Amino acid sequence: MKKSILVLVTIGLLASCKKSAETTPAPETPETTTVDILQKKPTGVLKNGDATAENPAFTETGGEVATWDNIVRAETAKYFAAEQIESGTNKFRHERSGIDLKNQTVIRSNFDLIYSYAVYDISGGLKITVPPYDLYHIVHVLDENSVTIGVCYPGKTLELKASDATYGSHVYLFMRTQSRSNDAKGMEEMRKRQDAVVVEAGSNKPFVPEVKYDVASFNKLRKQIITDAVTRAVIEKGFVDNIKDISTPQYQYINLAGWAGLPAKHAYYFVVLPGDEAAKNGEPSSVTFKKPDLKYGESGYWSLTIYDEQGWVVTDPFHLNSHQVKPNPDGTITLNFNGGPDAINNIKVPKNWNGLFRCYLPVSVPSMIAYKEDFTKNHKVVAVKK
Repeated sequence: MKKSILVLVTIGLLASCKKSAETTPAPETPETTTVDILQKKPTGVLKNGDATAENPAFTETGGEVATWDNIVRAETAKYFAAEQIESGTNKFRHERSGIDLKNQTVIRSNFDLIYSYAVYDISGGLKITVPPYDLYHIVHVLDENSVTIGVCYPGKTLELKASDATYGSHVYLFMRTQSRSNDAKGMEEMRKRQDAVVVEAGSNKPFVPEVKYDVASFNKLRKQIITDAVTRAVIEKGFVDNIKDISTPQYQYINLAGWAGLPAKHAYYFVVLPGDEAAKNGEPSSVTFKKPDLKYGESGYWSLTIYDEQGWVVTDPFHLNSHQVKPNPDGTITLNFNGGPDAINNIKVPKNWNGLFRCYLPVSVPSMIAYKEDFTKNHKVVAVKK
């Protein structure tokens, strides 16, 4: 996995969950938990997301063989262990200027939002506060089953207990912060928003993988699942906020092909594929569609990001969102792919590309399912007629 990122964090002890110094290590002060990480640390995660035995959740000999039943938990342990190495316990690691194309961290990342990452100990309780903000800004909480156990929005406080986790004693905090602009002023404001989030934890024990997985079987099965997911995945069935909603194979397809996504009521995702061979080969192509039904007045928005076959960004420009596009006179949107110099809303794509259409804050899940079905059936990306 590609990494080289800056970090800053402020944490505190959850007052209602305080324990004595004899039973629980004292939490670090805000001064000691503000850290800049400037150099890449070996995490045992390769550029393509494969694991190595250097990752604490994996081993080359005597490990638990990866199967469809444990592959998501293994993938999740991989990211938890890697983040523990990068930033330690109860500390955010912030992207400060957006994701570096040469140092992408999470497969199929969203470049419209600035990411922050942390592994927190939930065994003593957790309290998350996101100050009010007029742009999209959330803290997404996933447990060791990759089940979403909470999402904290601007102006809200989220309190979690150890029993809220479906498995394990740690959670992954995935903050997404939207910037007003990509210039220096916009980035400065965005960084202040990141730093304004307060996370209070009642315990700060480090994450230690309960199981060591066999690295060879994991990488082999992971590659198979990611390849199949491109054409077989139903995204709204994979990201869940209730363990009872886990459904094989969608749970595996979605969490391996795009780990740490939001459940559909928070964000709706669907795959966009080339509609003919010419588009697949990267020849000039286009698609026209109506905008999705989102809560635009509450900072909802949509975006399309283009990836290669393995889920990484390799072209530039590679995405557009609803704040950037120029609509047609009738309100529809036309996107061009590898268009000429005069093509509006143009995105560059590699051969055999795939795209992820993200819709944040949908009005309803049923309306988004209908929108996806109409888009994929009636609005295909096809070659521009010469």
